Amino acid sequence: VHMGHNFVHGISVVILTCADAHTALFWDSGHSRSETATVVRVIDGDAIEVDLDGWRYTVRYIGINTPEIYRPSRGVEFYGPEASARNHELVEGKTARMELDVSSTDRFDRLLRYVYVDDEMVNARLISGGFAVASAFPPDTKFADRFENIQIQAMENRRGAWATSPALAEACDPSYPTICVPQDAEPMTCKEIPSNLFPTLRPDAYSFNPDDNGLGCDG
Repeated sequence: VHMGHNFVHGISVVILTCADAHTALFWDSGHSRSETATVVRVIDGDAIEVDLDGWRYTVRYIGINTPEIYRPSRGVEFYGPEASARNHELVEGKTARMELDVSSTDRFDRLLRYVYVDDEMVNARLISGGFAVASAFPPDTKFADRFENIQIQAMENRRGAWATSPALAEACDPSYPTICVPQDAEPMTCKEIPSNLFPTLRPDAYSFNPDDNGLGCDG
């Protein structure tokens, strides 16, 4: 990956209409560094490849996580194909505005960005539709509180994964919405859980998410 792009500084106010939530959210980005790119490939639910000034870059959406669909050791995770398909619908072949938070790249040299298509933030729409879980990774937490609120609405309205989640059963611990951990179960470890990288909410009685990044058993 060639990392030689110069960022454009500007001020922008973006109105995000969350069609999935049937509500309007106003995103004041303030002083931001942003670029305009073309989405040439959707990798999965939270990553894309873009053409930016003639260079190809992999972009990882900030502040969210979606289930895995490619890692052989984990198989296809619950709602992974649906999240990937929704990302295709939102961005494939489209012009996107990409905005930085604090970090430019992650440890895999992927660009870290909030991505907007038609002035709607894709990161937020995926959470709103129940295709992604809000996951804050400091220092890139500009919209973390808003993402958490959007997720609460998605859960309460049972959108996307939340509509078919095993944890909707009363016998399952609601801290683990995509797997069923019995509420009265004995202490458990990740070795006893048939899935990795599952959404984990507070209070997380089994401590599957000690780093509080929103994902259980990701170590």
